[in-house]
Amino acid sequence: QLFGLVNALLASTDDGARLDLGIQRYSVVPLSTNSGLIEWVPRCDTLHTLVRAYRTSRSVLLNVEHRLMLHFAPDLESLTLLQRMEAFQHVLSHTEGMDLARVLWVKAPSSEEWLPRRPPLSRSL
Repeated sequence: QLFGLVNALLASTDDGARLDLGIQRYSVVPLSTNSGLIEWVPRCDTLHTLVRAYRTSRSVLLNVEHRLMLHFAPDLESLTLLQRMEAFQHVLSHTEGMDLARVLWVKAPSSEEWLPRRPPLSRSL
């Protein structure tokens, strides 16, 4: 609501209207007190798309973690939550989990632009 008011105020001024000033708003579904899901943002890559392209270019299986989980626990669907967590932790201990960090580094125009972007992403993950 606040951003809508700010946008209305900006649009009501000559400079605001001329420069097309405004705050981009997105719908968010809260999941907890400090996390939520943001709506699809147009013209943006998903994290899955980025990781898929990175792994494909390096001949790494896209679903390697899922395959490891099934190898560790073939009856994954019938396990209790605690047992699934154990399988997940097993996979984490046998994989690097650095694909997203590496693809963001590769896609950054420069290290100067990558560095300030890293902390907010790290906190959000």
